[in-house]
Formats: sequence, structure tokens, C-alpha cells
Amino acid sequence: MAAIIRIWTCILLVAGLAQAGGPIRLKTRTLDPVEDRNEYRAGPLKSRRPGWSHFLLQFRQPPTAGQIEQIRQRGGLVTSRIPDDAVMVAGPDELDFEGLDLRWAGRLRDVDKLSPELSMAAEMLDMPEAAAYVVEFHPDVDMEEARRLVEEHLLTILDNRDLLPHQLLVEGFYDQIAGLAEWDEVAYVFPASEELRDGVPVVGCPGAVLSEGPVGQYVKVGQGWPSANGNGVELQWILDNSPGSITVDATRSEVVRALNEWARYAKLSFVPGSRDGKRTIEILFARGYHGDPYPFDGPGKVLAHTFYPAPPNPEPIAGDMHLDADESWKIGATVDLYTVVLHELGHALGLGHSDRPGSVMYPYYRMTTGLAADDIAGIQDLYGAREADTAPPSAPSDPPVSDPPPSDPPKTDPPKSDPPLQPPQPPKNDPPPAQPPAKPDTVAPSLTITYPGSSMASTSGSSITLRGAASDNVGVAAVRWTNASGGSGDATGTAFWTAAVPLQKGNNAITVRAYDSAGNSSWRSVTVVRR
Repeated sequence: MAAIIRIWTCILLVAGLAQAGGPIRLKTRTLDPVEDRNEYRAGPLKSRRPGWSHFLLQFRQPPTAGQIEQIRQRGGLVTSRIPDDAVMVAGPDELDFEGLDLRWAGRLRDVDKLSPELSMAAEMLDMPEAAAYVVEFHPDVDMEEARRLVEEHLLTILDNRDLLPHQLLVEGFYDQIAGLAEWDEVAYVFPASEELRDGVPVVGCPGAVLSEGPVGQYVKVGQGWPSANGNGVELQWILDNSPGSITVDATRSEVVRALNEWARYAKLSFVPGSRDGKRTIEILFARGYHGDPYPFDGPGKVLAHTFYPAPPNPEPIAGDMHLDADESWKIGATVDLYTVVLHELGHALGLGHSDRPGSVMYPYYRMTTGLAADDIAGIQDLYGAREADTAPPSAPSDPPVSDPPPSDPPKTDPPKSDPPLQPPQPPKNDPPPAQPPAKPDTVAPSLTITYPGSSMASTSGSSITLRGAASDNVGVAAVRWTNASGGSGDATGTAFWTAAVPLQKGNNAITVRAYDSAGNSSWRSVTVVRR
């Protein structure tokens, strides 16, 4: 425990060493503050608290503890972080920014608060059935006032005990949601899963954290661990201890199973860890206060928290995963260890929360057996896809479990030795793994989108021309695009292709797929916001 506290003291001293000054990555778009300066200097959105706003501040370097303290002394409150160099601040409209070494200051627009996954929701305007949404409010907002605001927009509040703080589950129509997003108090709106809507018990994850605070749901994190040679990333991992309800061997086996699931799809490998603090995912079961600013709250609430990679987090805390030892951890039931570790590993590898229900990285999840298509696309975007003919290495066993910190539960049934782990076997009630089909070509084409240069873009035009490249071991037969807001077509060219895509007002989720003659395909996506 003392070691963890010493580490945390060091973090506050080195957190400002990361690079800064780039674009701000929101889920709706990647914006360049210089280009958008005048646009964002416009007045605040509608507010229930006159004279009070939420500001997006970008520093010239990652903010220091001294700068955060200056904001507090001037009457502001940091409510969330935006890697690597921005913060969301609540404060009076006349909040003084002088002397803070800011690159830019502004506010979120209403369209920045509507998830790209809602891009098809405009069609609901002509549908008789309402949809369910999760509305997230800024952490300083009074939730009774938030409920009144929602009800004034004629949205129905669906009570759900599994909701995270400062979130409401509502039902209504898209135009009502769009009107709600015009209020300053609203941080983000994203689709509700069927489980949330139907009241099925789920696990809520507050999200991965930075050393200086949590990251907003509206932020696109995704940088990942840097690769030294472009051929993938190798990470160390350590299991410090196990919960009292599961043996050390069983805990390690479930962790290995989760590691292998991520490595199955991306250029990732995991090796036994050493405690040198470099590029290591350290997994710790702990209770209450355990040396960082995120103490656990006992059984039945927050299960775990995980720190993003370096950057944006500094070593040695980067990538570390802490799980609440007070939970009743199980294998294959209730608080399923594999499911929670699989989700938290996504954060440790650099993924934020997905807005797409059914994905492992959706903030509300249930027991799962593997990654969904959205999770696979996200991890491959960070680290590249594993070649189809290359089997992922099985994550080896880590060294013997060390003595746990004093606040952790005692180990149960420690093994006499640590034999090498075999790749995890599927549960007995699952069908056997499918064997590769016996056909000459099973290799999917590779596909890249070279323009726009990020997965989020913004334009005022009625169309956008995407550009990219595709290749295949035999040959690319076709490249096609679809826009979730409406429309589809063939790209021009294959090896080097272009696609002129008409845009609807608002968010356009565009998917591009490359096909070979054997029917194998791969895809990439981009969200374009038409202003």
C-alpha cells in the first residue's frame, strides 16, 4: 500500500510531461480549436442557472496541479478531462482565464452532445414508437433540476437502479432529445440498451480514468500504447492477488482468457510482468481507499477502475486495473470476473466507452463470452488487425502472486507452483470452436481510409469525398460505402479508391467495406458531422 501511495505522489509531478497542442477529439468530431475559435466564442447555450456555464479549456501543455488550483480559486470546478491537454470546467460566465496559459477556451455545441450512434434517430421523427436514451449531465448539475428539465421536454423518465450518477434513462422522440441537448447542463446523450430499457440488471462502469480525473462520455480517447516498430505492441501484465471468493489459479485463468480475447483480433501480445513500472498492466484487488483518488464503495456499486495507457497517463500507473475486493466475484455468474476484466482491459489498452449497445465497451454490460464487432473495430484501429493466418499467442502465466497489500483479502488456496497456462477452454455448455473452412482463400482484404485523416470529421458541405486504399492476397473485387443516415454506393477504384458520399444534416455514420472474389471483407468507418 505504501508503494502505491508513493507512486501516486510522483504522478502529480510528472503528469504535465506529455505532448499537447493537438486537436480536441470528441466522439462527434475532431476539432481544431484555432479554426473554430470564433465559432466557439459565441454565447452559451440555454441554462437553468443564469450566469453559469460549462467551458472547454485547452492548455498549451497538459494542465498542472497549480493551474487546476488557480481555476478553483477563481470560482471554477473541473468536471472532466479531455486527453491530453483539455478540461471541462463549470463556472460563472465571467470566469477569468488570464494567466492560465490557455490555447483556447469555448463551449460544447448542441450537436457535440448527440452520439454518432443517434445518426439514424432522425428517422424516428416519422415513427409512432419512442426510443430510449441515456442522458448524461455534467457532475455539478443538481439531478432534481435535471429531472424537471427532462420532464419539461415531455420525455418520460424510466427509473433504473443500475444507472450511474448524473445519468437519466429517458424515453421519447429524437426531436425532444435534440431540444434537450440545447441546454448547457446536458453533457451527452447516447442510445440506451434493451437491458436498461427493460430493467434487466446490468453492471455500470463510470469509465476509465486519468491521473487527474475522469474522462467524459463525449470524449473519443483512443490513442493506445505507442508501438516501437509499427509491428504491434507487447505489454507486460502482473496479477497482484486474487479475491477471497476465487482461487489464485482460477483468477489467473480468467485474466488470461480475457487477454487472449483482445490479442485474438489485434497486433497485441502479453508477457509475464516485472515491477519496473514500464508498459505493465498491474491487476490489483483492493478495498476502500487504496492509494489513488478513487476509493472503492463496497459491494454492489463500482466494481473496478482502470487507468488509460501512457500517454495520457504517466508511468507507472498507466494501464493499471483495480478491482473492488468487497464484491462477490464469481466465474460464469452474477459478478463475472471474466466479463469485468474483459471490459476493463479495453480501457487499459486505450479504448473509451462505446455508445453502441451490445458491445463489451458499452458503459452498461452483462455477462459476455467475447468481443463484439464494434470492440474489434476499435482495437484494430489502435493496433492494427492480426493477420488472418497468424494465431494470437496465448498470454503466459505471470510470476507467482506477491503478498497483497494490507487492505486486500488474504489469498485462498495458493498453488504450490505456477505451471504454464494452457489456452483457456470454452465452457462445457458452449459449442466447440468452429474449424477454419477448407477453401483456398480465407484472407480478408486490408482497407484504410486516408481522407479524412481521423474517424471524426466536420463539414458544411452537402457531400464529402472519402479516399483510401485496399489490397488483398488475390485481389480486391469491390469497395462499397453505406451511410447510416441514408444512401449507399460503390467507390471508384479498388487499390486506390474514392467515394463521393451525400450527407444529411447532423451526424453521418459512414461505413466502407472492401470485398474480394471469395466473399471475404473488411471495413472501416468514419463519422462526418454536417453543420
